[in-house]
Amino acid sequence: MSKNTRDIDTVFDEDYIKIRESLIGLKDILDICFFERNIYKQMGMDNLRALNNNITELLKHTYSPRKVRMKMREMEYDGLEAPNSFLSP
Repeated sequence: MSKNTRDIDTVFDEDYIKIRESLIGLKDILDICFFERNIYKQMGMDNLRALNNNITELLKHTYSPRKVRMKMREMEYDGLEAPNSFLSP
């Protein structure tokens, strides 16, 4: 059993969704401020992808990877998935 006392649903509802919304906001700012092929925009998008991946990996170390995958799929199904423009490589 995990040492973590918080339920994975609570973590996703209270923390992870807020983080994702912040990442989406930063992506929107990059879209507004820079042209598509701007090197600074590309570097910013790379960093957003890396940050999202690091947060997901951190969750997998705190909770079982299976629980994290199931919760991510649930979010995707509910339409809360962030735009693929910064999540996909």
